[in-house]
Amino acid sequence: MEDTDGLKRRIQLFEKEAAELKRENAELKQRNLELERAKGGSAGDDMAVPISEFEETLRRLVQRTAMIVQAEKCVIMVRDRESGDLIARAPAFGMNDNEVKSFRVPVGAGVSGGVFISGEPAIFRNPKEDPHAVQDRLHQMHVRNGVTVPLLIEKRDDQNHIVDRVTIGVLHCFNKRYGGEFIEEDVRLLERLSRNAAAVIANAQMFQEVVEERQKLVHTLESLTAGLILVNTHGRIGQMNAQARAMFGIPEDIHPVGKVYSDIIRHEQCNQIIKKRLEEAEAGTLTSDEEGDSTRKPEEISVRDKDDLEYIFQVHSANVFGDDNAPIGTVYIFNDITDLRNVERMKTEFVSIVSHELRTPLTPMKGFVRTLLDDENEEWYTAEDRREFYNIIDENVDRLGRLINDLLNLSRIEKMGPDSIEMNWENIDIRKAAEMVASLQRGRTDKHTLVVDFDPETIFAETDADKIQNILNNFVNNAIKYSPDGGEVRIIGCQEPPSEAFPTGSVLIGVKDQGLGIPESALKSLFEKFGRITGGKHGSIPGTGIGLYLCKNLIARHGGVTWPESEGLGKGSTFWFRIPLHQPATEEGDAQAAKPAA
Repeated sequence: MEDTDGLKRRIQLFEKEAAELKRENAELKQRNLELERAKGGSAGDDMAVPISEFEETLRRLVQRTAMIVQAEKCVIMVRDRESGDLIARAPAFGMNDNEVKSFRVPVGAGVSGGVFISGEPAIFRNPKEDPHAVQDRLHQMHVRNGVTVPLLIEKRDDQNHIVDRVTIGVLHCFNKRYGGEFIEEDVRLLERLSRNAAAVIANAQMFQEVVEERQKLVHTLESLTAGLILVNTHGRIGQMNAQARAMFGIPEDIHPVGKVYSDIIRHEQCNQIIKKRLEEAEAGTLTSDEEGDSTRKPEEISVRDKDDLEYIFQVHSANVFGDDNAPIGTVYIFNDITDLRNVERMKTEFVSIVSHELRTPLTPMKGFVRTLLDDENEEWYTAEDRREFYNIIDENVDRLGRLINDLLNLSRIEKMGPDSIEMNWENIDIRKAAEMVASLQRGRTDKHTLVVDFDPETIFAETDADKIQNILNNFVNNAIKYSPDGGEVRIIGCQEPPSEAFPTGSVLIGVKDQGLGIPESALKSLFEKFGRITGGKHGSIPGTGIGLYLCKNLIARHGGVTWPESEGLGKGSTFWFRIPLHQPATEEGDAQAAKPAA
């Protein structure tokens, strides 16, 4: 038995440790209160300090507890919110990380579960023979004996009477030092110590749960595709997600939370919107959802990126109120509606341009038909004049027909995809087709040099003569349009050997210019319907936005692929496409013994 002096020393040590735990518990409670008050901020590095303090407090707790009862090992188990099991939590004393991670017991099973359910402490002396201790698998951790007490949280009323007890976990002490056994005196010391320990652990758990919830919220906000900014009533940023930081070009080394919004956001339109809402708050015109509509009609702002590309955002704002109905601030959501506005603009421009394109061939057709009709006796114009008039009418009829076919193809593609495009398959000399396109385009510019560069000189491919010229015309015409300062436009062609994607071989064709180039952010959307670059010099160049879309589908109809390349703005671009040399023989009605072109 332990002598009286030894017991007195242990009691004195216990009282000292109990007082220390009470002090630390009060500090942890204060931390929780501070955290609750700081909910409007962000869960960042400021939380790492309190969390590490909790861990240090728990480490000292288990170490001192083991010292008081002279145990070689000490560990706390708490109930897991997801599985419901009792799990050991770090830090532990005398146990390595693997032992702590593997120490898990279902509630109600073993010594741990029994003490948790009953709320009564337990002493065991041989875990290999004790049927309850066997379920804890304590012998695998080299446990010889132990004592387990519940971790109880007591709720008291105003008269300090206990009105409820809640068990949050258990406290284990294993292996009495010097070959001894745990006794009832150890149980009484641990029961008194565990009350303060339970309060510390409960506060630590509460803090951890709040931190986890805040981190989940922050991660959710960071992953939003819409920009989000929360500005408090003092004009300081309470939250700003990754999309919003990218929108306004906030460098990664600048942390906006806590700073005045106008010092971070360098955008006049946005700051005017924020300022307006702050003035409403100061004037007392804000209302909560219970008293009225806290949202406002969305506004739109235009933002340009580092490549001078324009993006349009719809700004939704709503007031944020606390539990006491006091205003916390205003949240602003920025939805990217650039594509929507571009489509609307392109549809309007498309109708205007198509109307113009339809009138353009009709005007000379009408004029020369009228001229011929007025010369009833065929006295005014020679046969050569008349033939020239007929040729002009014929060319414009063809031009009108091509435009109508493009519109019909656009409609078919929308409904049934590229396979709906009608093809007249022939073995075409691709170089000759490129030369015809280059010759036609040379007559439309005196600032550009058009070069046809093929290897080998002659490449035959199974295609539709009109369609391949349509594709090349679109690419070359774009190269000229988007090279306003002139320069070389080169049509490149080379024959490629059979591959897995093109078993019969393929032809690679590119149109390279020295023009405005393409920003990286626009490369993926160029071949979409109505897809155009709207910012900078690109925005001033007219177009319907359907040419490249039709080209992509015409190339897909060949079983080919297309893609753009550019080193950036001002460095030119190349539009590539690859089509097979021969179409599959199984295609009915199209590629049946394609005949050579005349």
